[in-house]
Amino acid sequence: MNRRKFLIWTLAAPLTLTFGVKTVAMARHYPLDELLMQLKRLPADKLTSHGAWNVSSILQHLAQSIRYSRLGYPQAKSALFQHTAGSVALNLFSAAGSMTHPLDEPIPGAPLLVNHLPADVAMAELVSEIEQFIAWQGDLAPHFAYGNLTKAQYYSAHYLHIQNHLTDIKLK
Repeated sequence: MNRRKFLIWTLAAPLTLTFGVKTVAMARHYPLDELLMQLKRLPADKLTSHGAWNVSSILQHLAQSIRYSRLGYPQAKSALFQHTAGSVALNLFSAAGSMTHPLDEPIPGAPLLVNHLPADVAMAELVSEIEQFIAWQGDLAPHFAYGNLTKAQYYSAHYLHIQNHLTDIKLK
């Protein structure tokens, strides 16, 4: 391979890969409304967590995340991070159909979670936040790590985020 072909290939390969991942990510559908129905059927008083946070804290964290997508996140990562690592991460998660992140990491700048809040109250808050998000017609706030997202991208982010945290929850 000559030098020119090598340079073209080294520039084209990452762009092609990025475009391919983004295309797959955009083609996937994440039914947040179906997940909402599943959450409504969960008996909050019969759930337990095997992670660092209790069930209530997990549900509060998820509700915070969805609320902030409408009203604004308390702190944001740099624009450089959002346009590079953050954007790439969301596209990879969306294309793969799953998200992985530290499940005991609070949203930057968010108020502390209330450990003693009953799980059924936290579940009601989460359900309400999802319903408000689905019905929301206004502008969406930039995500603290992923930057400006469309509503469809937020559907993906919220769906995958909830699913990731549900791996720490099981029925008693």
